[in-house]
Amino acid sequence: MSVPAMAIKPFGPEDMARRRKRAIALALVLAALVILFFVTTIVRLGGNVADRTF
Repeated sequence: MSVPAMAIKPFGPEDMARRRKRAIALALVLAALVILFFVTTIVRLGGNVADRTF
């Protein structure tokens, strides 16, 4: 048997707050990884980037 649609409760305020905190934490981790990859790329390329010929 299926549960009637009226019996399903929407998310409460504490659930939404927990979800928001989790989303912010995930966004911060993702931003940190992007910055880490960018810095790593710049360091590996070094100062010789301007001297490259095409």
